[in-house]
Amino acid sequence: MSIPLFLKNIKNNTLLLLVFMGLMSIYLAVIIYMYNPNGIGAFVDMLSILPVTLVNAMGFATIDSGLTGFVASMFYGFLIYLFPMVYCIILANRLVAKMVYEGTMINILGTPNSRVKIIITQGVYLLSSIAVLFAVLFLVGYGMSEQFFPGLLDVKIFMKLNLGACLMTMTIGMFCFFFSCLFNSTKPSLFFGAMIPIIFFIFNTLSKLSEKTVFLGKFSLYNVFDGLAIVNGESSIMLVSGGFIFFILFLFLVSVGVFSLKRLPA
Repeated sequence: MSIPLFLKNIKNNTLLLLVFMGLMSIYLAVIIYMYNPNGIGAFVDMLSILPVTLVNAMGFATIDSGLTGFVASMFYGFLIYLFPMVYCIILANRLVAKMVYEGTMINILGTPNSRVKIIITQGVYLLSSIAVLFAVLFLVGYGMSEQFFPGLLDVKIFMKLNLGACLMTMTIGMFCFFFSCLFNSTKPSLFFGAMIPIIFFIFNTLSKLSEKTVFLGKFSLYNVFDGLAIVNGESSIMLVSGGFIFFILFLFLVSVGVFSLKRLPA
């Protein structure tokens, strides 16, 4: 791995990370602040004014009354898919395809560093930034919970939620990274890099509408991560994490191979 290139990535992409970190932290903080330990009746009443189909599609059909379950339902049941997905699409494109398209990559490859070393550095930065994002979310969630509802958050379960969501996002990031390595232009990189996670999101959303559409969830990576099931002990975080880690490593290796062998523009 090239340390100078890794540090340059930090310099060039820190603002992007801070923007998504800030947005997600605010949403998580607001959701925790909205929690009422005396009951979630008022919140359920508020949701009742919305169409049932919309509530189901957003994954709010079942709201747990405990703080950990409430956060799992409201934050790790819907919002956790959207913001990280957009972050991965933008960052993966910036780390490879955009640099190739603008000619920056050619200059980097002119240094005494191999293609494999360069692309591994870019992939490691992508995964590292996602890890930092979820580490901050954990701290924000834990801090807000202890500030307003001390002792009510199940810290171990909350750690499992963040671990599962982090690995899920890394897997999505590797899908985007693969297409960024595959193409020499930003347009196809962004199109295909966005298409896969958006299809996953649409299938996952549609699968929640009714019993007739449940089968669509089998075609979505997002369906593997069920925050409320983790809280209720109905989903094994070890099994889920193992599956995500396998796909992360597989996609990373394929991306390195593709970038190493492809012809770059002069």
